[in-house]
Amino acid sequence: MYNELGISKRVYETAEKVEKELEEIFKKIDDNCMKSSMKVLKAFKDNNVSTSDFFEVTGYGYTDMGREKLEKIYSQIFGAEDALVRPQIMSGTHALGITLFGLLKYGDTMISISGEPYDTLKSVIGLVGDSSNSLIKCGIKYEQIELINNDFDYEKIAERVKNGNVKLIEIQRSRGYSQRKSLTISKIEKVIKTIKDIDKNVIVMVDNCYGEFVEDKEPTQVRSRYFYKFINEKFRSRNCNFRGICSRKKRFS
Repeated sequence: MYNELGISKRVYETAEKVEKELEEIFKKIDDNCMKSSMKVLKAFKDNNVSTSDFFEVTGYGYTDMGREKLEKIYSQIFGAEDALVRPQIMSGTHALGITLFGLLKYGDTMISISGEPYDTLKSVIGLVGDSSNSLIKCGIKYEQIELINNDFDYEKIAERVKNGNVKLIEIQRSRGYSQRKSLTISKIEKVIKTIKDIDKNVIVMVDNCYGEFVEDKEPTQVRSRYFYKFINEKFRSRNCNFRGICSRKKRFS
């Protein structure tokens, strides 16, 4: 058949060889996919999702059980205690902006320890543009620590946290538009431990965009207090208008 399609035997055998070489990698991905699917199904079962949860609600939505269950499902899946999953959150950047403005006030210091943030977040912070409503214009200080060989600069981060006056540390897990590799949970866990061992009151938040279900743990399960994601096609139904989610742990020692 392959010959009829103009594919030589050599190409076919090479493809088979490469497929066998990648077999373990594909198996690991398939296993993780199965675990993640089970995690989602368990959350639906534990929260007793029924057809009535899909009914529309008018007015103020005080008794919108579907919305409440949806947020419980998200918080359970991602190992958090609370979640905001609302159509009013239009993007991952919007979710990040909402929480940054909610957590930071005049005189506070925010540090990005994964280098330069997403282009869209720069205007929220005030690194680009002339918005009078950016974090910097609201009196919030911004600092940045670059990555070293696709990993955190643990020494520099520890030194800065020891100097004090740090309210919030932000980690961008995905590579974004840069050429670096995405950050693994093990690296995130290690840097959070470094931070918390020095000052347990520092808030660590993770932009987990495109990082969900990639590994068997999520940022909120390794002492990150907040994490955010853009709900892309992997986790959004055809009729779902939600675009962003904020999840949190209430406290960490």
